[in-house]
Amino acid sequence: MTHWFHRNPLKATAPMKFDFGAQASTPLARHMCSDIRQARKRLLAILPDPNQDLGVLLAATEAYFSLLHGFIEPTEGPKQGEKKEQPPSQQPGQDGEMLEAEDDGPSGGASLGAGDSKLRNAVKVKWSNTLGAPPMVMRDMVFEHINMLMNVALWYSKHAAKIAGSSEEVSEVEAKEIHRCLRSAAGMFKYIEDKLLHKLFEKPGDGTDVDSRILQAYTLQCTAEAQEVTLARAISLNHTSSLISALAHETARLFRKTSDTLKSVEESLVNKWRKYCDLKTAFYMSQAHCYNGQTLLNKDECGKAVRALKESDRMYEKAELLCQEYAKTRGPGVSVRPEQHTFFQKLRPVVKRILEKVERENGFIYHQTVPAEVPDLEIKATYGLASPVEYEAPTKSKEWTSEVYNGFKVSTENPTEKKNEKDEPIKPVKEVPIEQTDKDQSSCVIS
Repeated sequence: MTHWFHRNPLKATAPMKFDFGAQASTPLARHMCSDIRQARKRLLAILPDPNQDLGVLLAATEAYFSLLHGFIEPTEGPKQGEKKEQPPSQQPGQDGEMLEAEDDGPSGGASLGAGDSKLRNAVKVKWSNTLGAPPMVMRDMVFEHINMLMNVALWYSKHAAKIAGSSEEVSEVEAKEIHRCLRSAAGMFKYIEDKLLHKLFEKPGDGTDVDSRILQAYTLQCTAEAQEVTLARAISLNHTSSLISALAHETARLFRKTSDTLKSVEESLVNKWRKYCDLKTAFYMSQAHCYNGQTLLNKDECGKAVRALKESDRMYEKAELLCQEYAKTRGPGVSVRPEQHTFFQKLRPVVKRILEKVERENGFIYHQTVPAEVPDLEIKATYGLASPVEYEAPTKSKEWTSEVYNGFKVSTENPTEKKNEKDEPIKPVKEVPIEQTDKDQSSCVIS
């Protein structure tokens, strides 16, 4: 089973007190503030530890998001006969949705639409970015939803890496959990991009975690890593060389697409991440050509098989150079030497063995001309392609009743902001490191 040595750090956030003071005018409203504050605190305490049981994380996630729902959408709409005025900065959008209000700065109020909770812009939210861009501040609970869900998705990817690195041999049950976690993470990133990003009051900044290119890259990377699990299983079960080649080719394509998605983002933010994707692309192209050579040999096309294996050897050498570049590149993540990792070292002897075999067979039996052109790879695998698991957001908590909602008497001024109050700095998340079983093979510790 492969290991994943590139993991961007978890997002850090400033504490949210949900202290509405007198504007939480009833005991029920004040109790809701206490409940969501504690739910947020519990979830943030779990996220730094990828060793936590998945069920524990799921329970904490549902508890928090179901309460957060009431701070984003109203519990009861306008009374019958009343018409809610639309702010002049808003215009009807497609399918009757409201377009975002104009950006009035991170500390200013944003106009609410007809489908917004009156509490949506009542609290200032502050989060860091995984790639090192300056922290972002918005008064928007959708912004809170996006950032917390991103952290949950990152936890899923780190949990998958933890399982993969916990033993030398990964069981079928563990492989299925790894596969499901990575596809679930991909689904969460895709949900943010497709369902939440356009709802923000403020325009996302370039190179931040709410940049659509960053979200697309996370989705693609998690999908590619889920496919690595399928590919590893296909090899372990001795599936046909043609299927393995096609899966490897498709996996390389996904990593290449991830890197290409990040091309237009500021290089200093994504350089290390792109190196990871580029070396994985070269590695899986080497594997694809290697098994394609075996397929061609089985068809008695030995000359083409020799050319395929030579290309496999060339791509492996390219991957080795990229591994060295990755180790020297600065950026989010940890310092590792990927070329010393078990998953990387296992391919070289396979390539050498099959290359020697096809050259020997061609010299003794086939005597075919080795073409200058590299034989084409199968465009798409027939089986085993990974895809994101569609994310289903928790429904609103039953604690949200009209009585609770009406207990908040929120003015246009944020009740949690006080004059001359210092802005609390964000402390980096102290993550629990993942121990690797093959320490002699790699100095890698997944962040």
